[in-house]
Amino acid sequence: MKKLIFPLLLLLPMSLVANAQEGTAELSKAARKGFLTETGINDGNYSLVYKIAGDKKHKDELSYERYIFDKELKFVKSEQTQEPKVPASERPDRTINRIVAGVGGCNSFNVLSMKLNFTKSSILQKWNEKKQRYVTEKVLSSETFKPKSDFGTLTGNATFNSPDDGTLFVLAGGKSDKDKRATQFVVLTSTADGDIDQKPIDLSGSQTLVYAQQLQAGDIVLVFAPDKGSPDLSAYTYFRYAPNGSMKHKISFKSPSPNMLVTGAVEDGNSVLLCGTSTKKDDAYNDIFAEFAGEISNPCFDGAENFQDQKWEKRADAKMANFHLVKFTGDHFDFASTEPIASFKEKLKPAAGEKHVDAYDGKKFSIENFTVTPQGEYLVAGQLTGRKKLGTSTAVKSYEDLVCFHFDKDGHLKAQYATNKMNGDKKSEIFPVVQQFKASKDGKSVYWIVMEVKGFKGYASFYDAYNGNETYYPRYFPRISKIDPAGLNAAAFKVLGNEDYYVSKDFAPLENTADNSLVYIGCDEDNNTIWLGKYIFE
Repeated sequence: MKKLIFPLLLLLPMSLVANAQEGTAELSKAARKGFLTETGINDGNYSLVYKIAGDKKHKDELSYERYIFDKELKFVKSEQTQEPKVPASERPDRTINRIVAGVGGCNSFNVLSMKLNFTKSSILQKWNEKKQRYVTEKVLSSETFKPKSDFGTLTGNATFNSPDDGTLFVLAGGKSDKDKRATQFVVLTSTADGDIDQKPIDLSGSQTLVYAQQLQAGDIVLVFAPDKGSPDLSAYTYFRYAPNGSMKHKISFKSPSPNMLVTGAVEDGNSVLLCGTSTKKDDAYNDIFAEFAGEISNPCFDGAENFQDQKWEKRADAKMANFHLVKFTGDHFDFASTEPIASFKEKLKPAAGEKHVDAYDGKKFSIENFTVTPQGEYLVAGQLTGRKKLGTSTAVKSYEDLVCFHFDKDGHLKAQYATNKMNGDKKSEIFPVVQQFKASKDGKSVYWIVMEVKGFKGYASFYDAYNGNETYYPRYFPRISKIDPAGLNAAAFKVLGNEDYYVSKDFAPLENTADNSLVYIGCDEDNNTIWLGKYIFE
């Protein structure tokens, strides 16, 4: 690889505030028109590589510009490098097979339908030397069909892809031969070639799907509740499936309420934590709420994923009386707790300096992350969700107040830490705020990391601008609070970058285990200045 060393670019001031450091440098004109393609730590220095446009002298080569910062985030140098382009002769044409699942359709007869359908397609791709990637040449074939089943026509509830091999996992339902009022749920798995395998889910009696979600590692969590008329309305069932359709765990458990609405699931190793709410009534789940179908799409239905998802969203806005935490580890049911919504107000602990922060009042709650403290207690971070109209568009899902719940070992609330969002405008609230936890070096404290979001209207990338695709898009910047689990308090949030720089969503922060730090990488709003922000979690 050839290297050309450029003169040092303008170095901007580096700030040092307590356990935070920042460093900046001006990007060259070539880098401003390019894009960040690689980040890393090399020999203690931080390296950032931009893909840039080449010149006539290097028309057969790819050009890059590398920016190097030292361990104190002081800008050291920039250098340009080239590497040979891959010619089309080394990348033969290829055929890609794809299969997707959806519900309904695009005309007035089926736009409200929940009937399951599959679309199988075969796509010819060719190597583009200029773009150095495969591009679609044409669709060779495309077929939409309804899967055959022992239960007649199937309706769709959820669909997920395996992160390993792209296997399609679909949860569907059909009418049981034994009881035409009941639904027999089945798991369908399919490879891209369209070979579909079906396995009935082991449930008895009439059941309703309460929740479905794919965990970060790829497994799928399903929760079912018995319908009205069942002998025990609290006899819920939890399943954990591998993406290939094999069942890992089935647990029948006593729900803390006959109408527990699950709104989030997160994992910690072999453990799964569910968050939910319930009304003060003793009615069955299907008497109060609608069946869950929020993980399968009808692209022609506006305002929700599909017609059933719209019904679920509306009914989930019921007035809630209790908050629940449910934990499973492998095949074991650990606990299910109940916390009255009224108790959150008295346990509200705003972060230092925060004013006019509201206590949780029972609205729909989406989990973003959770961690187990060194004392074996739980911190659960998330956001309240709702729906808002943006301009003249159909109402879309919105992400509102930030909350962090602190539960003891048995799932009982100890405190609610809270902070206001910094950007509460509509175009910012249509994007979720990323939240994370990181333990301090001594293990006595936990840091609450909030990737604050600011929404923009315009072009999310160079390619969008080139193609005239104006839209709403998010940009993020980090702010961090230190939680003392023993003292039940959260320190004032520290904002990295002073709201002048935004972190690239495509690159995770660089972790340095030597000093227990994270280094965030971003740039200013105009993409003229590169920025690094380091936070040491003492």
